[in-house]
Amino acid sequence: MSSVPGEAGAAQSGGRYGEVFDRGYQHYEGRREGRAHAVRALTWYSVRRALGVKKRWTAKIIPIFLYAASFLPVAVIIGIRALVGPVAEGFNYSTLYIALSPLLLIFAAAAAPEMLCDDRRENVLPLYFSRAITRGDYLFAKIAALGILLGSIAILPPLLLFIGNVLLADSPLTYLREQPDEVGRILATGTLLSIFYAAIGLVIASFTARKGVAAAIYIGFITIETAIVQALASAITASWRDFLDLISLADVPDRIINWIFGGATAVGSPPIGTPLQGWLYLLVVAAVAAICGVVMYQRYLAED
Repeated sequence: MSSVPGEAGAAQSGGRYGEVFDRGYQHYEGRREGRAHAVRALTWYSVRRALGVKKRWTAKIIPIFLYAASFLPVAVIIGIRALVGPVAEGFNYSTLYIALSPLLLIFAAAAAPEMLCDDRRENVLPLYFSRAITRGDYLFAKIAALGILLGSIAILPPLLLFIGNVLLADSPLTYLREQPDEVGRILATGTLLSIFYAAIGLVIASFTARKGVAAAIYIGFITIETAIVQALASAITASWRDFLDLISLADVPDRIINWIFGGATAVGSPPIGTPLQGWLYLLVVAAVAAICGVVMYQRYLAED
């Protein structure tokens, strides 16, 4: 059987036309960094993108504002205490974390869509999944990136307050001996709050390609869900109503803070009925993280 070369020949024969040009293509001879490097690179890229690096100046406003609102009050209080002595004694780790919780909510609402929405809208997910990383690697990198950002707000300002307390103490060594577990409590609280806010933010962002919609749904969901639970608790007199506090999402961070730092007076919103054991809220954070992780993974299994 004879063949007709070229596009005209393909058109005459009714077949598809294709031609390979020799442009000097060569095999890649450089070092192959592997899957772990790809995950680290995607994590770092996601962190920079959420912070607005190499984007318009307007993209940097929210991160700058949130970091300033997180660190400046601590720095000012430490500076005043260094100059004039003990002031604002009520400003401790619990009250600081209560102030940081709304900032973490806003940061998660703004940063989580930056992690996921653009990749879906720009149709680059098939490109990611055609390379070394899997869907699990992709989600791990995104979760790690948001966890790093939220952790920088949930952990670093309290650590700054701890360092200030140590340096301003009459005897820093005595202070360290008397407060041996403060750093551990800061790390535990910051980690749990970061996981809680990141999990909810990412699972919502995984269902839409529009960043504004994802941020609005996140804040609206937390607000409305808590209002519904509070209204339901007001209408119920049964003894089990106290357990509704476990699903009042906006209040869970307050319970975690009070559980870890204790103190004679609870801070934040009052509980529904009798206060529950603190470890129950630890289970709530673990359950939220697990459910959101499974939902996100199933969501991305459907991606081409």
